[in-house]
Amino acid sequence: MKRVGILGLAQSGKTTVFEILMQGAGTSAPSPAGREQVGVVRVPDPRVDRLSALYQPKKTTYAQIQFVDSAAAGQVSARAAAKGPDLFSSVRNCDALLLVVRDFASPAVPINGGVDAARDLKGLEAELILSDLAIVEGRLEKVAKELRIGKKQNEREHALLERCKTMLEGEALLEGQTFDAEERRLLRGFQLLTLKPILAVYNQDDDATRPAPAASGPVQAVALRAHLEREIVGLAEDERAAFRSELGMTDDGLSILIRACYRVLGLISFFTVGPDEVRAWTVRQGETAVDAAGEIHSDLAKGFIRAEVVSWQTLLDLGGHAKARDKGALRLEGREYKVVDGDCLEIRFNK
Repeated sequence: MKRVGILGLAQSGKTTVFEILMQGAGTSAPSPAGREQVGVVRVPDPRVDRLSALYQPKKTTYAQIQFVDSAAAGQVSARAAAKGPDLFSSVRNCDALLLVVRDFASPAVPINGGVDAARDLKGLEAELILSDLAIVEGRLEKVAKELRIGKKQNEREHALLERCKTMLEGEALLEGQTFDAEERRLLRGFQLLTLKPILAVYNQDDDATRPAPAASGPVQAVALRAHLEREIVGLAEDERAAFRSELGMTDDGLSILIRACYRVLGLISFFTVGPDEVRAWTVRQGETAVDAAGEIHSDLAKGFIRAEVVSWQTLLDLGGHAKARDKGALRLEGREYKVVDGDCLEIRFNK
């Protein structure tokens, strides 16, 4: 299960976004974790609903994402980043970061200096950069001491960290920079924040219709009217669609956020279907049938022979596997086959 950490300055609506994710998915109360809250969200997917209606399985299982609502970020000095407690400890083991940026004016919630989404996003990025810089400099100091006494095994790591330091001092995020597989392996243990995919969520006014401002560099962006969406998810579920229609809203906030998180994480969905269970699984874009088999169970990957593949839409159009097989719509693919979003897979393997 992928984890997404939510960060934002005070009064940005960060916790409102978290509540939308929890309530919109019908999730039970999140678990407190110190100053943070952690909740698991069922990923809405109409394809799962339609496949379940076709197969009438004993069980329907949706994909899930875990969200961590961290304490509000503040302006971190370089000294505090190096010497103080790690204010980002709750999100370091997350797979991506969701930065909530205030893009609304409200006399009830004033903000010093007025509303400036670009300024606030840059401020959040600066905090992440300072935090990473403190970690990189601390490790560099230790490795430099080892090199001085003749321990040469970490020379490559030292050179890599020097590159990272130069990038961070130039106010560059590490995500989007060029690192080979070995360098990424070396960096993985440091849990650097700017090396994670980042989604900026612009929290806009209730009547806003403008698109999200273009984010810089590797940061992707999406617009959300969080206050209005929270009011909508507070309604009975069967009333929400009509209310959104009256307001001209074509999509719900939960789906907007989940799709954006999938996009920044590079995730796609595949399905296993049958009378026992219809289930959604996730893999990264470009991963193979063997990777998908391993996602289901490690034994399937070890004994992989072939994958029987058909698109979810084809199954619906033809009325199930039996008719798809009669029509020759099922394909046998090998271990190098790259899974496509919406594939329905049945793995053949040696037990």
